[in-house]
Amino acid sequence: MNLNSKQATTGVTILIVLAILFVINYLVGGVGVGNFRLDLTEDKLYTLSDGTRNILSRLNPDKPVTIRYYVSTDDRVMPPILKTYARTIQDLLLEFEKAADGRVVIEKLNPNPNTEDEDKAREDEIQGMQVNSEGDNIYLGIAIRSGEKKELLPFMNPNEETALEYNVARAIAKVTKTSQTVVGVISSLPVQGTPQMPFMQQPGQQQQQPWMIIQRLRMDYEVREIPLTTDKIDSDVNVLVIIHPAQTTLPETAEYAIDQYVLKGGQVIAFVDPQCWIAQVYSNQGGGNPMMGGGGQNFISPISELKTLFKTWGVGFASDQIVADMSFLSMMQGRRNPTALSLPPTAINRTDRVTAELQSLTMVGAGGFSIEKTDGITATPLLESSENSEMIDTAAAEKLRTEAMTTFNPSGRKKVLGVRLAGKFKTAFPNGKPAAPPTPGKESGGAQDDATAPKTDAAPTPPAPAPVASAPTPAPAAAAPAPSAPAPVTATTPPVSVTSAPVSAAPAATPPAPVITSPVPVAPAPTPAAPAAPAPAPDAAAKAPEVKKDDGSLKVAEKDGVVLLFSDVDMLFDAFCVQRDQMTGGVVAINSNLPMFLNAVEIASGGGDLLSVRSRASTQRPFTKLDEMRDKVERQFRPRLESLNAKLQETAQKISTLRLKKDAKSQMLILDPTQVKDLEAMQDAQASINKEIREVKKEQNKEIDRTENILTVANVLVMPLIVISIGILLALRRRAVTAAR
Repeated sequence: MNLNSKQATTGVTILIVLAILFVINYLVGGVGVGNFRLDLTEDKLYTLSDGTRNILSRLNPDKPVTIRYYVSTDDRVMPPILKTYARTIQDLLLEFEKAADGRVVIEKLNPNPNTEDEDKAREDEIQGMQVNSEGDNIYLGIAIRSGEKKELLPFMNPNEETALEYNVARAIAKVTKTSQTVVGVISSLPVQGTPQMPFMQQPGQQQQQPWMIIQRLRMDYEVREIPLTTDKIDSDVNVLVIIHPAQTTLPETAEYAIDQYVLKGGQVIAFVDPQCWIAQVYSNQGGGNPMMGGGGQNFISPISELKTLFKTWGVGFASDQIVADMSFLSMMQGRRNPTALSLPPTAINRTDRVTAELQSLTMVGAGGFSIEKTDGITATPLLESSENSEMIDTAAAEKLRTEAMTTFNPSGRKKVLGVRLAGKFKTAFPNGKPAAPPTPGKESGGAQDDATAPKTDAAPTPPAPAPVASAPTPAPAAAAPAPSAPAPVTATTPPVSVTSAPVSAAPAATPPAPVITSPVPVAPAPTPAAPAAPAPAPDAAAKAPEVKKDDGSLKVAEKDGVVLLFSDVDMLFDAFCVQRDQMTGGVVAINSNLPMFLNAVEIASGGGDLLSVRSRASTQRPFTKLDEMRDKVERQFRPRLESLNAKLQETAQKISTLRLKKDAKSQMLILDPTQVKDLEAMQDAQASINKEIREVKKEQNKEIDRTENILTVANVLVMPLIVISIGILLALRRRAVTAAR
């Protein structure tokens, strides 16, 4: 063979190229040297976010973070799907190591069955998954350490691929964090966990776990439960979260506490609702039908708002109106429900840090905010409905759970579903701190307020009146003004005192203390002569309002405050934001509800690096175009269906007005013979209308199927035809060029 021949040279060249490719593939893929990847995805799904890079850039070089990556490599036990995902994890960890510039150390261990690495995995509390009857386990987890702190990702679920970067970045941030952030939570719902409801109880299960939003908060923050009866928010609370402040349980003193917290520059995240499904379900545990507003001792009002604060903040909220949106509707209880909203990116503010990276949100029975311009406060909408929406009352929304919407009149205007308020707020309580609600079981102004009244069975309940009774003791002359002192208190007592009795039992009887102190100026009165005693009493009563004004309450903001308002509470419940993974038993986010909540808390607490990481786009995208086309067809047929349904109801009403007579002998109800023909005619008309409705629905379904088929054919055939056409054109062009030569 002639080595100088053209064929030999070509062969040697091919061998050299193959050898170079093999070496490069080994160095890059196997060893990780110069591991370079080009991310061509629209949302840069495989590139480290800026938030992750910020976290890594702040790591202390003297205290590097060690990441122990445990992955089983034995082909006998490791499923192929996990082997592929393990490679994805390793690639990501290499990106972390490169971006950290020596401040992150990766240690890879292979805990195959019956090895020392398996013992280390167990010591690090990495979760093993048994794969066969021999008791062999596979491992795919991460342990992250910095100093004495350790965070675990015990088993990496392939279904959580989009959350992979966030989970690792969050763990690194937590083990390197030096201070703890306090998040206060006020709620009428048992978000912190509660004894298991009877209809949800399972054998061996005694207590319901906290909502997932609380569990996730506890992973990164100190979560402090604040009672509904509070009149002050602790100064060390960094963020205040308010979830469903129900009308029947939130006293005015709690709104005052929130007001003062905001005026001090506090950060508030509030979720209110005109029709909270979850409150109805919880109410049902005490008996009654929650769908009809029933309930027993555990009744929680489905309506929540911050009425006094909203008015001062310039926020309108109709507590009996719900947003129905035919463009953003989704499935609920097996039917398409326009009050169950699935908000796409177009409905989400893409410039605000809380919502900029969110992909989709689910809201159920949400209300709408109206914003009025208020001095010192800037309002920024975060979430909005489409223009193809309208406000319906709660009764109509209830019907949509079992019936389809037949009448719809879009307003042509977007409804605000979430808003950010920022600036210098003014107090909603210019007269100072409101009076505390009465102690449960006590009625002000009755016999129990009178020290001389005979004791009854209810006497042991109210111990608070004792100091009031002691006020007249120094001098008999002071006894006359005593009854007039409590008068302003009863006038300002909130109307929720009766319904709030069950929740105000925990704080004991201390709230009335400020009321008791108001008669203190009367004490010097006994010192002068008896005739002069009545004179100071009216003066003391006149000065009482001044004492309230000097109670230390703020009237204007000391610092800029921030309030985030959302018009739905159900969106935070587990069933509407996460789902249980069947393989690992863990939870997987099904939308951006949970990321949005965590984003809001993180930004309010002064962070924000994890925002872009937490809200990474999903590799699976919803097929929204088909929903839009289906909605267009339904809009086309809706007027005809509405007209036919109206005729059907009119005919049914006429039939119901026919008068029945009772046969004297058989006692059976019969129709007047003169009405039989009318009844037959109306029944024929009713059958004809029903048949016409069925035909219209068949025609509508055919049009929807035709639209779906067109879209399917376009997706399956159009792109290949375009590629083939381009290939043919290039071939013809090349042939023409060759022929020209």
